[in-house]
Amino acid sequence: MTWLPETAPGNDPFERVFGLRPNLFEAWKGFEALLWENDRVDPVVLELCRLRLAGMNGAPFCLGERTRAAAKAGLGEAQIAALDSWWKTDLFSDTEVACLRFAEQFALDPGEISDEVAGPVVEALGEPGTVAFVQALAIFDGFSRFCAILDVAPQGEAA
Repeated sequence: MTWLPETAPGNDPFERVFGLRPNLFEAWKGFEALLWENDRVDPVVLELCRLRLAGMNGAPFCLGERTRAAAKAGLGEAQIAALDSWWKTDLFSDTEVACLRFAEQFALDPGEISDEVAGPVVEALGEPGTVAFVQALAIFDGFSRFCAILDVAPQGEAA
């Protein structure tokens, strides 16, 4: 349970926390939905990175969710189970490996993302796809931290 008062309107703790800033909630929902509507980055790649960042940021309650777009695109539970040691398995494509490596460095120290780490992502996704990917990472990283700090989790299925 969050340590914030439950006085704001909403159906669950996440909505009540956002209810304290209602002007931001609708904008956030719209922006977050756009990440999954864009065809520049495979939704499986996005979901794997979202889940990895949630685990790294101490937001385990975000790990139980799956986006419809990723499930529809073929995300497998075996990959999800292997996320904590993705570099030790052959369950991930070259693009997924490159993006997971980039996502981890993004969470740890984005200023230290080297050409060696970024190059394979740019090669796999192209420049517009890389920008879309980094935008998604910023949302995933920020909101998994937001949820971990406030001890709340988004409810319902994502796009």
